[in-house]
Amino acid sequence: MWWESLSVFQQVMFIIAVSASGVMVIFLILMLFGIDGAEYDGVDIPDMDIDLSNDEPLSSIAGLRILSVRGVLVFLSIGAWVAYLLAPVVGPIFGTVFGVILGVAAAYLQALAFKTAMKLESEGNLDYHHAIGKMATVYMRIPKSKSGKGKVTIIIQERLAEIDAMTDEKEDLLPKSTVEVIGMEDQNTLIVRSKS
Repeated sequence: MWWESLSVFQQVMFIIAVSASGVMVIFLILMLFGIDGAEYDGVDIPDMDIDLSNDEPLSSIAGLRILSVRGVLVFLSIGAWVAYLLAPVVGPIFGTVFGVILGVAAAYLQALAFKTAMKLESEGNLDYHHAIGKMATVYMRIPKSKSGKGKVTIIIQERLAEIDAMTDEKEDLLPKSTVEVIGMEDQNTLIVRSKS
């Protein structure tokens, strides 16, 4: 009886709202059990590459992944609930307009919240590129002319690190001498020169 009292527009909005909300609750439960919903944001189809996670610049706004699966679900859920609730008061057209506006706002806020939460995550890995141009102290002798590796200690990303190093110089760099990082030999080896 309640269902028959709703207009067709309200019935459609109710079905969309309940469906989207239900899927969002499933994603939330999966996240609580440690299954990241981001695993479901991308779809691979042979001969097609559809990525709903929006790592492409055209599909994100200021680094926010608005058109992700989560973003679409939030948009549909909030937008449909608003349209469903406002339709009897302001009519289906204005209900749809308000639903779209609030759905977009909700998707934006959801993307902003996830971006902020992701900033709190830390892999704990050091990026040795941050060492270039900084001063370091030789910890283990560095052989001349890139004939071998030594080690330096350096403060990088607010941590004291011991990193492999090589030099182009004609003389060995001895322990406790100060050197400058001028580049990288590979991902884990710095190139240093004596600081004169």
